Amino acid sequence: MSQIFIGAWNRADNYGNISDDGGVFFDKNEDIMFNLQILNSLEKEYQNSQIHVYPNELEKLGFQDNFYDDKDTRRETLEEYLRNKLFIFKINSTDKRNLFAYDIKTHIKNSDFSVNDTFEEVPILSDERNNSKKITDKLLAGETILSHTVSMISGKKDSISSFMISEDSASSLVLYEDVTAVSTDGIESIQYQKPNKNNPITVRKINRNPKMDNYYYDNGDSDDTRHNIMFIPTRYLREEENQLENFASFTTLLVGEENDVADTNKTQDTDLLFLDQFNSVIRSSKYHLLLDEDDIINFHTSIKSNLLTILAGLSGTGKSRIIRAYAEALGIDEASDQFKFISVKPSWQDDADLLGFADTMNNNYRPSDSGLVDTLLKAEKDSNQIYLIVLDEMNLSRIEYYFSQFLSVLERDSNERYLTLYNKYLEARLYNSAIYPPKLLIPENVRFIGTMNIDESTFELSDKLLDRANVIQLKTLPFYKREDMKVENLKQKQEEKSWRKFPVKLLNYSAHGVSLSKEQLEFFWDLHNTINQVLPNIGISWRNIKSIENFLNKLPSNYYDKLDKALDWQISERILTKLRGTDTMLSPLMSFNEKDQKLKGKIIDVLDEYSDLSDFTTCRETLLVKVRELVANGYAR
Repeated sequence: MSQIFIGAWNRADNYGNISDDGGVFFDKNEDIMFNLQILNSLEKEYQNSQIHVYPNELEKLGFQDNFYDDKDTRRETLEEYLRNKLFIFKINSTDKRNLFAYDIKTHIKNSDFSVNDTFEEVPILSDERNNSKKITDKLLAGETILSHTVSMISGKKDSISSFMISEDSASSLVLYEDVTAVSTDGIESIQYQKPNKNNPITVRKINRNPKMDNYYYDNGDSDDTRHNIMFIPTRYLREEENQLENFASFTTLLVGEENDVADTNKTQDTDLLFLDQFNSVIRSSKYHLLLDEDDIINFHTSIKSNLLTILAGLSGTGKSRIIRAYAEALGIDEASDQFKFISVKPSWQDDADLLGFADTMNNNYRPSDSGLVDTLLKAEKDSNQIYLIVLDEMNLSRIEYYFSQFLSVLERDSNERYLTLYNKYLEARLYNSAIYPPKLLIPENVRFIGTMNIDESTFELSDKLLDRANVIQLKTLPFYKREDMKVENLKQKQEEKSWRKFPVKLLNYSAHGVSLSKEQLEFFWDLHNTINQVLPNIGISWRNIKSIENFLNKLPSNYYDKLDKALDWQISERILTKLRGTDTMLSPLMSFNEKDQKLKGKIIDVLDEYSDLSDFTTCRETLLVKVRELVANGYAR
C-alpha cells in the first residue's frame, strides 16, 4: 500500500506494557530494531498494531549502531535517538501478522508537541492541475479532483479527512473544512460531496503562527519540496477555544447555487445534457443510427472511466459511425486535431508503426504516418479539451505488438503515463528533439477508442489487453424498428443556442459516489475462485475490481437506480471476455442442458446464488453465445 502514516516510537513491550525501554529489541541476528505506533487520528485498521522498523531501515535513516557495545548500551543509544523524533512512513501489509515500515522519513518533534497528540492526515491537492480557484470550482460542480496525492491517503471513505488543503495564487495554503469524500479510486482521483445551504464548506487561510507549529509534511520540510500531505494535530482542528481559528482564519463559505438542489436536475447535470445532445446526433439524418439505450449509456460511461474502450461486433454494424457521432455530440469537428482516426494495418509489427522511430542516419525523429505523436503533443498543451483517438479494426494486427507500450503505461498514474519515443542519449543528436522529446505523455484528456470485428481475418485479444479495456459488444436491434425513429435535423440543432461544446470536465463528472458493498466483493471473490479452479491462469484481479467501481461511479444520474444492470455489463465485458478455449476446458464452467433448454455450469451456479445483486441478463446472454460457439466450432473465442 502507498498510504502515508505518521508515528512515534512505540514503548509497549510484547505484553502490551509501556516502559522506558519497551519496543526496542534485537532480532535473531542480534541486530537492533524498534516498533512504531501510528498516530493517524482517523486510522482504524492499524491503530493498535505494532509496526516493525527493521535494521536495514534504521541504517537508511543514518542511525549508527555499534555492534561491539553491550546490548544495554546499544539499546540506550537507540532510545536516545528515538526520543525526540516522529516518523512518516508507509506500511508493508503483505503479512498482517508482520507489519513493517518502509520509505521512512524522520522529523524532530516541534516545541508544541504533546505526548497525547494524534494527527489528521490532510491531503494537499495543489499541483500543476490544481490550485485553490480550480479546487473551489470543482467542489461547487461536484467534479472529480485528479491528483497523485490521493494515493497517499486512505482509500476508505470513513478514514479520509474532512479537511483538505490547496494553494492560492500568492502561494498561501488554503484549508477547506467539512469536505466529505463520496468516492475515490485510491490512486489518483477523489470526489467530494457538493456543498449546499445545509452542508456548506468553510474556506480558511492557514496562519503561519509560530505558537502552532506542530504540523508535519510528508517528504521533509525543505522549501523546494512539493508536499502532498500535512499531518495536523487534531486539537488544532477543534472549534473549541478558538483552536481552529488560531490555526486557520475564516475567509468564506461555499454553499453552491440555490437552484442546484439535485444532480438529477437536467439543467445542472452535465451527463444528461450531453446524452440529450448525443441522442440528437444519433437520430439525425446524417447518422440515422439505431442503438439500444443501454449501449449508449455503457459506451459513454466507459469512455469517461477508461482510457481505452473497444467496440466489438459484426462487420457493418456501424461501430465507426457511432464514434464519429460521439465526437460530433462533444462538439468536436472531425477535421480538427481533437479527432484522430487511425486505420490499423495488418503489417504492423511493433510500436514504431504507430509512433515512429529515430532516424540516426539523418539525425531526425520520424513520426509515423498515423499522426498519433503530433496529436498527443497537442493534447498535452490543450488540457481543457477532450481528444479522441480511434484505432479502427485494431485487431487486424496483433495489438500486443504495435500497442505494447500503451498497454504498459495505461494503468499508471496520469502524470506517469510516458511513452518512450527513443533513448534519451540520442536527444542531443536529433535536430528536431525540441519538437519530439524522448518521452511523450498520454495526458488525462485523451481517450482511445478501438473497433474490432470478430472473424477469421482477425487476432484474439490477450488477457493483458482485456484487463485494461472495456470491450462492448453492441446489440443488434430489429431492422424494422428504424421506421419508428424520429429523424432530426442536425444542422438546425447545432445552430440553436442550447447546442454545447463539452470540455474535459465531462470526463470527470460524477453525480454520485459508489463503493462496492461487502456482498458484491464476496460475489467477485466466489466468481474468481470458480473460474480460477477450472482455468488456473484466469481470474479477477484488483485492477478489475477498481475499474468496475470506477465505472459505477461515472454512471449518469438517470442510471443510479440501475446499478444492478451496470454491474451485469461490467462482469460480461471485463471478466467473461477472458473465457475462451475448447469444450473440454470450458464445459465445467458453462454448458447447455438440451432437455431443460437452460444454461448450466459452475458460473451459472454463482450467478444464481447472488441473484439479489442482479438478474445477470447480459452475462447469461454472453455465456449462451460462448456455449453455441463450443457446439458449432468446438472452441469459444
